[in-house]
Amino acid sequence: MTADQIKKQLGNHKWSILVAFIMLVMVGFGYKLARIVDEGQSRQLQAHKESIAILSDENNALITQVNQLEVALVLAKGETQELVKKLAEQRKEFDAQQELLTFYERVVAPEKSEEILAIEGVELSALDQNRYQLRMVLLQSREQKAVINGNLSVAIKGQIEGKSVTLHSSNDELELEDIKYRFRFFQAVTVELSLPQNFTPQDIAFSTTVYQYKTRKSAYDVAFPWHDVLNTGLE
Repeated sequence: MTADQIKKQLGNHKWSILVAFIMLVMVGFGYKLARIVDEGQSRQLQAHKESIAILSDENNALITQVNQLEVALVLAKGETQELVKKLAEQRKEFDAQQELLTFYERVVAPEKSEEILAIEGVELSALDQNRYQLRMVLLQSREQKAVINGNLSVAIKGQIEGKSVTLHSSNDELELEDIKYRFRFFQAVTVELSLPQNFTPQDIAFSTTVYQYKTRKSAYDVAFPWHDVLNTGLE
């Protein structure tokens, strides 16, 4: 049945009522459908908000954990560096004590040697570009000890503009006089010396005639590579 046929049977008045009813039903259905869609979107939006809140909490927890781990790592690195520093200091102190022990062993119970004089602990420290401090210990290397004396000459071998040159304390070329010594067991020596600006040192040598009182006992000569006795301050 067509709409015109229905309109003829119902009449204009009833037809109008029917159309109005149908429109009202459609409006109600549309409103209901809109409410359903809106509620679905609201639930979906709420679910998104809850998911975002959960992810935000998890992210904050992870950031806190990362920060704690970074702090722990920094503390661990600091503790490790401090431990390495302490170990290096202890090793340095141990080496110094070992060297001192060896020295005293040489003084108290020296090795058997034909030489009456020995030089231990030779060390050069730079004071400025051309000036150095020389430290060493002279000791007797024989068991039967009596007072010995003499003058220790210092010679530094090197090059100036490619030519071999030797500087001597006896010639005042090092701004250093021969080192006078007189002892029974040992004598610590600390002196300063200077080198020419264009001089490249290679070896430092020591020589002396050893006397026991006024009696000549022996001659003594020894040399050390410059780089072996130069204290660079690096461990």
